[in-house]
This record gives sequence, C-alpha cells and structure tokens, in this order.
Amino acid sequence: MKFEFRGFDRDGNFKTGIIEAETQEQAVNLLQNQGVVVTYLSKPSVPKFLVSFGKISLLDLAFFCRSFNFLLKSKTPIDEAVKSLSYQVNKQNFKNILEDVYQEIIAGVPLSESLAKHTETFPSSMTKLIKIGEISGKLEEVFENLANHFENQHKLLTKVIQSLYYPAIVILIFIATIGFIFFNVIPQLSKIFIENNIPLPKITQNFLNISNFFFSYWYYLLVGLIIFVYFLIEFFRSDEGKLLLYNFFSNFPIVGPLLKEIYIISFLESLIFLIKGGLPLSESLEIVSQSITNPYYKNAITHLSEETKRGKSVSESIKIFPDLFPPFVVQSFATGEKTGELANTLATILEYYNLEVNNRTANLSEAIQPLIIIILAIGLIFIEASLIIPISELTKTIRQF
Repeated sequence: MKFEFRGFDRDGNFKTGIIEAETQEQAVNLLQNQGVVVTYLSKPSVPKFLVSFGKISLLDLAFFCRSFNFLLKSKTPIDEAVKSLSYQVNKQNFKNILEDVYQEIIAGVPLSESLAKHTETFPSSMTKLIKIGEISGKLEEVFENLANHFENQHKLLTKVIQSLYYPAIVILIFIATIGFIFFNVIPQLSKIFIENNIPLPKITQNFLNISNFFFSYWYYLLVGLIIFVYFLIEFFRSDEGKLLLYNFFSNFPIVGPLLKEIYIISFLESLIFLIKGGLPLSESLEIVSQSITNPYYKNAITHLSEETKRGKSVSESIKIFPDLFPPFVVQSFATGEKTGELANTLATILEYYNLEVNNRTANLSEAIQPLIIIILAIGLIFIEASLIIPISELTKTIRQF
C-alpha cells in the first residue's frame, strides 16, 4: 500500500513524497527511521478516473526528459525532480513507475539503476547514457539530448502517419458506402423483384445471398473477425510476420524506398545519439540493433557490432548489405572513420535523409492516388453491376406489361 507524506528532515527541510508500507503506522515508523518528522500521511488523493491509461509513448518520454532537464537546471535535487514529475504525468502506469523510481532513489540507488529496473519503459540506451551523465557530471546535457532524440523519433512517426490520413479516410468512406448499398439498397431492390415474382439477375441474387448471410450470422462473424485480427496482429509482431510485411511493402515503387529510408534514419539518428553520448561504437551498434524492429536491419546491425568488436571498420563490414544500406551511407562511414568525425559525418547524411523523407511523405498521398483510383474503380464496377443490371431488368419487365 502506498501513502503520500509531508514532513521535515533533521535539517528542517520540507519533504514530501510517496512511501510504500503495509499500514499507516509502519509508514510513519519507516519515515522516522529516515529522520523525517511526519506532519501529514494518507493515501494518494489523485482520483483514479482522472488519470488515463495506455502505453508510454515517445512523446511521454520526451516530456519526461525535457522536464527533467529543466528541473536539473533549476538545481532541483534528483529525488525531488522524480517526485514532481510523478504528479505531472497523466498515465497511471507511468505514474506508478516514477513513484517506484522515487522510492529507489531515496533508498540510495542511483537514478540510472532505478530507471534500468523498468526496461519496458526506459530503453537501455537511455539508462546507459544517464549512467555516463552521472559519472561525468553532465546529467543536464544527457537529458537534453535524450529529449531531442525522442522528439525526433516522434516527429518522424507522426509524419508517416499523417501522410496516410487522406487515403485511409477515402477508403473508409468507400467501404461505408458499399456497406450501405450492400445491406440497405440491394435488399430493398430485391424485395421489389420478389413481390412481383420477377426473377432476380444472377449478380443481384449473389449479393442478396451474401447480405442475408451477414445479417443471419453477424455475431459469429464479428467474433471470428476479432479472433482473426488478434492472431494476425500477434503474427505480425513475430520476426516471420515482420519479414513478410517488409518484403510485401518493399516491393511497392513508392512505399518501398520510403520504408528503407525510415529505417536508415532510425539507425543513424540512434547511432549518432549514442556516439555523442560517449558510448563506444561497438556498444552503440549493439544497443541500436536491440531497438530496431525490422529483422533484416536488426541482424545486419548486430553483425556490424560483432565485426567492430573484432577490430574491423564499419565501412568495410557494411558493404555486404547493399540492399539495406546504400553506397551513400557506406561512404559516409568511411569518411567519418578516416577523419575521426564519425558523428558529425553521419549527422550530415541524416539531414539529407530527413529531407528526403519529408518530401516523400508530403507527396505520398498524391503518389498513391492512382492506386486508390484503381481500387475505387473496381468497387464502382461491382456497385454499378449490382444496381444497374437489376434496374435494367426491372424496366424491361415493366415495358412488357
């Protein structure tokens, strides 16, 4: 059970925070053993329904690092900074984690080790850089770099998602229109034929049979769809599923190059971030390989890390992956290793790829319009066939009378 407390230490400094104990009496005893005179103790008063749940995102981590940087610049102690941020975050799971981190810190555990106990939230690259910041005394700089890193990752993801808004909306409207015609218009039209003993055209009869099937077994179909989507998502989370997705989309003339550039940006941005943070190149590559979701790039970067540990240069090792890393990237590694300015050289090529992705995502909606038009045209053919043919048959029958 967790309790919120306020009080003063032996030096007269005001203290406030969260402590975990089985009872209030035990919480008071624990605080007194820490030299805190308790003036207030109760369960946390934050209403649970006001706190949202959900996965901790890149934006959440960016907010945490940016806020932590500001608090450190204002000379706020680390434990007070963590406690303050635990009150500001709006996700209950993040709040709970920060409360645990706070308890670890006031117990004497360094910040980096406290965060490293929550690997599902804080990446290993983040905790290792924080450890370097603690040793070198440059913790403020580390958190500023971390904030920039997570913000850049979030911006890249947002650009890609926003570029897909238009085609997604068009497809959804089209599906809704087909659904309306399929389940409303066609049954009404078919009713006219049935009531007047007029034979239904074959295509209309087929659509009507499908419509009746959906109406009769929609609950079974809904459950089946949910189960299918669940297993489909689980499959695409596996290495085999990720490979299948990558191989499928990489064959498209527009999406394929964009997808490759996104992975290259993620690789370069993370690597530059770790190198500038003071980590050795081989260790930086190893950490980057753990954060890459694509199995092809993951295995390639792992190989680069292993070869670098053996003393081989990255520019030599990376040449065996021409399908993943273009010559431009290989040359940049060679130049950076030769001049001793690897991070700055990679930063230059990273800027180039960022511009390329910005241009591609800005024009993505226009680029895939022909594909959308083809899909809409095929759907319209079926719609016209299901409506025009029966109406034409109905008109002929009326004329005969």
